[in-house]
Amino acid sequence: MGMLQVVIGLIFVLLLLSLLATTIMELIASLFGLRGQNLEKALKNMLASSDVEQKILQAFQSNALYKQLSFQYGKNRQAPSYLSSDSFQSILLDVIAKGEGLDNLKAQIQDLPDDDLKKVLNQFLDEADNKLDVFKKKVETWYNDVMDRASGWYKRYTQKILIGVGFLIAVVFNADTLAIYERLESDPESLQAVVDLAEDYVNGADNESVALSTSPELAQSIDKLEGLINNQIETVKSPLGLGWKNIDWAEVGPYDVLTTLLGWIVTALAISLGAPFWFDLLRKIVNIRSSGAKPN
Repeated sequence: MGMLQVVIGLIFVLLLLSLLATTIMELIASLFGLRGQNLEKALKNMLASSDVEQKILQAFQSNALYKQLSFQYGKNRQAPSYLSSDSFQSILLDVIAKGEGLDNLKAQIQDLPDDDLKKVLNQFLDEADNKLDVFKKKVETWYNDVMDRASGWYKRYTQKILIGVGFLIAVVFNADTLAIYERLESDPESLQAVVDLAEDYVNGADNESVALSTSPELAQSIDKLEGLINNQIETVKSPLGLGWKNIDWAEVGPYDVLTTLLGWIVTALAISLGAPFWFDLLRKIVNIRSSGAKPN
């Protein structure tokens, strides 16, 4: 049970740091419109893969509905972070029709400048047996399939940023995973304090939704960031000696620097796995401990 407690304490710390990193990532994504950029990249692959002038893509982005879904800050406009499949097919058919209606859809598709888009839509139209409702559903399914892959692109891209954010957090809080493990293993009082916090966190009714949710809204992300630093992370700083306050620089040697750097790297890589991973793991291990005999 002693080793299990150490594991629980370590996972809980990594969960809190992962939540902090994820929240910072949300702020970065909101400020730089990363989700919108990812959506536009997906739309470009769908609508302008072989059209150098990108006429259909430009017409799509100029559509009134698309503009209303976009975020405008001053003179700059950011692409929407999300576009439903229904909105996509509605905008696309409006672009294809050019205000002339869809009575002659086959001919309108033939006039499209992008060869790949033309082939895809003609295939859907043939499969739908020229039935407009069926054709619309196929366009929506196509969009959903592409956006599933785009979500994978976005996750891989943001995970690279998350490693950098995780390393920065590790340095700022001096969150060395190796040192945290050593502290938990050698200090029973600190270990018990952190384990109690971990169990309270897992048993909290609202904490699962906090750990597993992401908020693209800037204001909500800032509030979440402040709450994490001022509440949860502040409670584990003292028991674990996180931060730079109690460092005796006279006793720091080259070996200490190397091991600390390695600990920071381990922390950054662990953080990049994401808060949902650590929360799920923590909940499972706490349940295993609860099902066994309580340590004296």
